[in-house]
Amino acid sequence: MGKIGKRKVWVAVMMVPPVVILIALGPSLVLPLMVVLATFFGLREYYNLVFPHSPWIERAVGIGLGLILSILISFGNGKESSPFLVMTLLILSVLFMVTSKDLSSAISKVGMALFGILWIGFLLAYVSLIWNMTDGRRWVLFLMVTIWAGDIFALLSGSFFGRHKLYPKISPNKTVEGLGGAILGSIIVALAFALLFIPQLKKGPCILLAIGLGILGQLGDFTESMLKRSAQVKDSGTLIPGHGGMLDRLDSFLFSAPFLHYSLLYLGKETP
Repeated sequence: MGKIGKRKVWVAVMMVPPVVILIALGPSLVLPLMVVLATFFGLREYYNLVFPHSPWIERAVGIGLGLILSILISFGNGKESSPFLVMTLLILSVLFMVTSKDLSSAISKVGMALFGILWIGFLLAYVSLIWNMTDGRRWVLFLMVTIWAGDIFALLSGSFFGRHKLYPKISPNKTVEGLGGAILGSIIVALAFALLFIPQLKKGPCILLAIGLGILGQLGDFTESMLKRSAQVKDSGTLIPGHGGMLDRLDSFLFSAPFLHYSLLYLGKETP
């Protein structure tokens, strides 16, 4: 494992415990506030990547709409999100009609703006929805430690055992062995966490949840890698030393959080 990989591991080791303690012992508002704050930084990085030379109003509107959607879901009941999405489409349509000098690119810009709002503002808010479920604090921690374990095991197994490229077109450093390590690490940590803190979760469902989280976490990372390659940048930002930007830390949660939320509903973990 190279110097960059070691630095990432050590930064993660230093950052994870304070975040876990804050979520485990902090007040009930701490997690939704963290989600909204992370959403803001993620949206800012996203629109700086996709609209680097566009008028500032296009980036500001995208960030604002994504942030409002996150707040509506994180602090409300989510029922307001459907009419808000209708309004979002209207606002984006009018915005790019006005700001686009070349209308041939207007629809593609609407699509890129909407993708950021949904990908970050909507999907990340599912962490808050999990938080509001029965035993939500434990399930959020289950999500976080399982995803983090998958990321760390993927890095370690890929560095030491990686031989077969997984999808070099998107991410040349990702390997099949790294994906296997991510899934294995997710399963091990998920089983250990469930044994200690969620004893009612049986081993079979726990393993299935861990496999899904491990795979979707890596798929989220691939999606962000696709975004960065299209923007021709290495990292989405420089917010976190050794880890790049906020999106580099959020990407693994964006598909895995909805998966866990709906899986828990299927398993009978109804919201209070």
